[in-house]
Amino acid sequence: MSEPEVLLKDHLSTINRDVAELIEGITSYTLPILREFPSRRGEAGTRNDFGEDQKALDVWVNDYLTDKLLDTDLVKTVVSEENLEPLSRGKGKFLVTLDPLDGSNNIKSNNLFGTIFGIWKHGEFPTEGRKQVAAIYKLYGPVSTMVVATEHGVDEYVKSRKGEHDGEYVVSKENVKFPAPTIYSVGGNPDEWVPEFDVFMRLIRQKGLKQRYCGSFVGDFNQIMFHGGVFAYPALIRKPEGKLRLLFEAAPMAFICAKAGGASSNGARSLLDVKPKSIDQRTPVYVGDADLIRHLQDIFESCSRARDHLDGE
Repeated sequence: MSEPEVLLKDHLSTINRDVAELIEGITSYTLPILREFPSRRGEAGTRNDFGEDQKALDVWVNDYLTDKLLDTDLVKTVVSEENLEPLSRGKGKFLVTLDPLDGSNNIKSNNLFGTIFGIWKHGEFPTEGRKQVAAIYKLYGPVSTMVVATEHGVDEYVKSRKGEHDGEYVVSKENVKFPAPTIYSVGGNPDEWVPEFDVFMRLIRQKGLKQRYCGSFVGDFNQIMFHGGVFAYPALIRKPEGKLRLLFEAAPMAFICAKAGGASSNGARSLLDVKPKSIDQRTPVYVGDADLIRHLQDIFESCSRARDHLDGE
């Protein structure tokens, strides 16, 4: 006999009530998005406030989620990767950062993509990722899942198909922790890797890890969290600041990573300790197995010392 399902709302009963209510709201807002995929797979013919080409689904999901979040009594401000300026309404106590569709280039080919949320107490912003109170990603895949990190850890939820709970989110995996590393996912052209990252990748290959890469941060991170390993979109020779945005992508995923027993880095320090200088700041991203991330930071530090020594001669 199978064990009874545990509803998301019951599973969140031990955390702050307002945070739990907001998480419940976010999970419900994502449900109708799936219905829009077939009719919105084309180009929007527009660019977002940061000058990037938008997909039709990018635009719709951003507008839909922003409105839903601001319509609650809990959210005062939404800061989205698709908008240059934060949008505020009401007197809520939370600020939500939003990457409406991470990996939207995968829409056309029907590969994995997702939505990333960071939840922060309203106040000074931008600020360090460690000040988040929760982070969430929704993965749109063969099985659409919701991964939620709170002060108590990381849990995975799926939509129930059973009886009275049909359509509600229930616990799929509880207290998720990184297993021993088996895979790695790395973006960027290897010819453009900075030398210290090239050294790290030689270490990864020596350890026998296998490459897996789907082209979306959410999809690749989900693989390393459940199979063990490391994800990187590194600093590149011609793009030392990296590609991914700190507040919309890196910080929320680093928060989830830490709560699952992993670690993160920008090559020098935890992504959770980086003080943003601007809302759209980019960063190199290295997340995953804590020991591998420590090895990476040691390599980067050694290379930095060697360069300083040569510069001083």
